[in-house]
Amino acid sequence: MTHLPIWLLGKIPLDVCDAASREFELIESKDASMGLDGNQIEHKTRNTAVRFAPDGHWFGGILYEHAMKANRDNKWDYEIDFHEAVQYAEYGPEQHYHWHTDTFTLCGAPFDRKVTAVCLMNDPSEFEGGEFQIQLYQDYTAPLEKGTVIAFPSILNHRVTPVTSGIRKSATIWLNGPRFK
Repeated sequence: MTHLPIWLLGKIPLDVCDAASREFELIESKDASMGLDGNQIEHKTRNTAVRFAPDGHWFGGILYEHAMKANRDNKWDYEIDFHEAVQYAEYGPEQHYHWHTDTFTLCGAPFDRKVTAVCLMNDPSEFEGGEFQIQLYQDYTAPLEKGTVIAFPSILNHRVTPVTSGIRKSATIWLNGPRFK
């Protein structure tokens, strides 16, 4: 069986990641939530702190370009109308996000998340655990370094394994378009 690639890796300069992180860390953090309306907090499934950048933040534009390149180059060819605000996440010891998808096709919303783009914002030497994995026939671990962007279809099952020490930092956006038909 053959299929299209499941991800595309890109790279953002380290000084750009550092500048964005400094700005994101000025935003008040909160417990990460789940669900379409974002009001479910369930630490067994998702345990991390998040901050949301204002709409139109410049780093979102950079992630958007990487995600659109993945959409074109991998021939996913999803119709994209907009992207959501950047979510900056910090995972400390024992924090994680179990297997999940980023789109909710049965929720009845007028749009679906089509492409997810995640950038590792700090060096992997600053934490242990916290691997980013995608599932398609088997588990794939993304080879992330500071500044690496991974873009993938939001319908794919993925997770962040528990961090065992240190702090893992990432920035994520979702590209949205008309509902899947």
